[in-house]
Amino acid sequence: MTSAPKYIGIDGGGTKCRAVVYDSHFSELSSAIAGPANVAKNDHKAFESMLDASAQALALLGTNLTETAAQLYVSAGLAGVNVPCAASSLVNWQHPFARFDFTTDIHSATLGAHDGSNGSVIIIGTGSCAAALNNGNITQFGGHGFNLGDKGSGAWIGKTALSKILESFDGVGQATQLREHLCEALQLTQPSQFVEIYNQAPSTKYAALAPLVLKSAEQGDELALKIVQQGANYLSAIAEKAMAISGKKLVLVGGLSHAMLPWLSQDVNACVIDPIHSPERGAVIYQQNLLN
Repeated sequence: MTSAPKYIGIDGGGTKCRAVVYDSHFSELSSAIAGPANVAKNDHKAFESMLDASAQALALLGTNLTETAAQLYVSAGLAGVNVPCAASSLVNWQHPFARFDFTTDIHSATLGAHDGSNGSVIIIGTGSCAAALNNGNITQFGGHGFNLGDKGSGAWIGKTALSKILESFDGVGQATQLREHLCEALQLTQPSQFVEIYNQAPSTKYAALAPLVLKSAEQGDELALKIVQQGANYLSAIAEKAMAISGKKLVLVGGLSHAMLPWLSQDVNACVIDPIHSPERGAVIYQQNLLN
């Protein structure tokens, strides 16, 4: 090992948590992925995922978390931090690190994408939101959670599709090819089966259906097209709101960002640029700003 681990940046969302280990010069040494880390949904699972991802990344360097934790500066951008009780849980977490700081996943993603300079980010993954960074101040749009918003996200696309399919079973909605595709993929044929499986399902289970809905939209299915375009219109709107604050530089992040890009407005597409750094590096930038 040529450089000793010094910092860990973490990006935690509803589906996965990624930890990146950096040396004292902020050069990336290793990375690893663990389970979900939406602290508002399940704080203990988020703690477990952060520790797991960190331990895996350190193991790749020939060391372990127990030996190294007390010397590590760790910072995380996490989904759900904007919920007060979730933030309080993080403040009270008995972590093993020399220092642990946290912010929202959209904040760390924006800091990383623009290296701390003015610019905007839109996250399109299990959830969705946009943010503008202007002279160090972050303004968020959306990101209200699966039950109240996150339009255009994977979870919203999947949930909306299933809702419309159930309406078609009732004879009051469109029965398009999308219904056949989902029924075949899930091996379900009756409304009661959908209700039993999805009535209390987490957002990640709905998000897993989004690629199938997007594929149906690409094939011209009328219902899928309506769902995807409705979500894209919302995403375009909050992207425009963010860019009105921070200037016409927009970075897309999240597991569905590439798939949703063609559906966004032409004006938004024209402003999309590549990120300078990752969200994990953005979490480290956030911590460094606190320390300096």
